[in-house]
Amino acid sequence: MRIKSKRLLAAAIVGLLSGSTSAFATNGPFVIGFGAAAEGVGGAAVAFPQDAMAAGANPAGIANMGIRFDVSGTFFLPNRCAGEVGLFQGSPDANGNVHCTESGSNIFLIPGMGFTFPFDDNLTIGIAALGNGGGNSTYDPNFFRPPAGSTQFLGIDLVQLIVPITAAWKFNETHTVGLSIVPARQRFKAQGLQAMNTYTVDQEHLTNNGADFSNGLGMRIGWLGHFADDQLTLGATWASKVYMQKFENYRGLFAERGSFDIPENYAVGIAYKATPKMTIAFDYQKILFSDVPSIGNPGPTNILYSGTPIYDSAHHPLGTVDGMGFGWKDMNVYKIGMAYKEAFPALFDDKLTLRVGYNYGKNPVPDSQLLFSTLAPAIVEKHVTFGATYKLGEQSILGFGSEGEFTFAYVKARTNRQHADLLFDNTTPVRAVAEMDIDSLTFAYTLKF
Repeated sequence: MRIKSKRLLAAAIVGLLSGSTSAFATNGPFVIGFGAAAEGVGGAAVAFPQDAMAAGANPAGIANMGIRFDVSGTFFLPNRCAGEVGLFQGSPDANGNVHCTESGSNIFLIPGMGFTFPFDDNLTIGIAALGNGGGNSTYDPNFFRPPAGSTQFLGIDLVQLIVPITAAWKFNETHTVGLSIVPARQRFKAQGLQAMNTYTVDQEHLTNNGADFSNGLGMRIGWLGHFADDQLTLGATWASKVYMQKFENYRGLFAERGSFDIPENYAVGIAYKATPKMTIAFDYQKILFSDVPSIGNPGPTNILYSGTPIYDSAHHPLGTVDGMGFGWKDMNVYKIGMAYKEAFPALFDDKLTLRVGYNYGKNPVPDSQLLFSTLAPAIVEKHVTFGATYKLGEQSILGFGSEGEFTFAYVKARTNRQHADLLFDNTTPVRAVAEMDIDSLTFAYTLKF
């Protein structure tokens, strides 16, 4: 059984690594939760682990999972548009409006998987391969008007994959700690940024250089505590910055000559069993975008006539150590959800679990930084979620028996629109606009051995 399980796991990881695609996730560039069960409760998983992908939220969460394999796929449908006038793209219409150019490529697949194996009553190990986040935009026509004869396509594509390798240790019936070593891989490409040639130290490595890849490594630690006869669970977790190799093909775009690390973040959570069947969970997460220069460094714009900007392209050109970035603020995220087991027993024979949730993450893009962030309009804030799990009973997989489950989750991120009148490099009036909403549907299949 172990050999066959390892083959199944290896095949899933290879498929995930080779086939992952991305779009902008929903808490900035981060996904709101790892796997369908977590998404169903708004991503609240720090103190409420439900499957083998829980290591992405809290490494201690894989304890007590048994031998388990989960695989999921998210169909991610972001609707986004953006526009700019004044610097590159003419003038507003008679009413002062900016045309909002819709982005193409609006359907994406984000896969995920996780596997756990208990060595004994105290130690559980696991491995997961998870889409951590990323971004995509495809604007045609290019509202950053390129020079004549160059590409009219404007957009970026970023994929982030993390592979937590995790060990969780139960000290006693109350306290569990977990540690994940987190290898990561990124893919990035940009097109249509020729209008920024004047503002970089390296025009050859600014745009239109195809897909570039980088690998990196980080870590995550976590704790779970069970109290009041397991009625109350507390959790805490911290993830280091994932230090990535530089994007050599885009060292004229990102600060520090192509550096683009995955930000540090931390979270705390609580889960309360209101009844034997109903659990209510809440998480608070902080994402430290400001510590990654390519994300947190200010861009060249400020609110029109409302203060002195601290950055401009003359002193902080793209690609330099302290070069311009997206200017994103650190992000506070709040997640709350409820799961109810054995719902509608007369219809589903105690096999159905229902979930609902809500997720709120304050938009990390200040109005003063909206111009560059039209390339990455990760501005949605409010998410409503629901989902369910149905127990399938005994399954015969690869010649041996196991217990199967099917889970789905739906996430709706409400439309958020942002616009600002800006000064580019302290001199040129610019008006920028961005709008985004998201629908996503995740399906997961589970085997318990």
